[in-house]
Amino acid sequence: MANESEARANETRDAIIAYFVNAAQAFGIPKSIGEIYGLFFATDAPLALDDVIEQLQISKGSASQGIRFLRSINALNLAYIPGDRRDHFKAETSLRRIADGLIKERIKPQLASGTEQLKAIEKQSSKIELNEYQEQLATIRTWSKKADLVLPFVSKFLGDKEKPIIL
Repeated sequence: MANESEARANETRDAIIAYFVNAAQAFGIPKSIGEIYGLFFATDAPLALDDVIEQLQISKGSASQGIRFLRSINALNLAYIPGDRRDHFKAETSLRRIADGLIKERIKPQLASGTEQLKAIEKQSSKIELNEYQEQLATIRTWSKKADLVLPFVSKFLGDKEKPIIL
């Protein structure tokens, strides 16, 4: 009876992990990141790096990079375990906090880099080249401005569980 219950629990855990693998891949994030977040999300107790390596059967480097990435986007929180010197983590479950982290740490820097690239193109190109690509460059500038405008709304739209969204 206990083995059957444990087997069902493992199936559910594996299904949750698979869900986050699919979600990660939909956003172009590596499968291992989805696996790691899925494991933390499916597990009530805080986990250490060694737990992730053992349970997911992934390399220490992959687990370490995954945890570092997830921490950088606020998807994992540090958890204190008395008497244990290792760092332990728990999954953040606020979509807004994770989205804010992803926007601030990954998307905005990429957009800023794109804006700088556009300025470099405009500076390095001759007037003739700029005239030839004027429409494309204008489109890129428009997209960049729209992205800067929409990201705060995306974050606000996701909201916190505790706070209703008022439109």
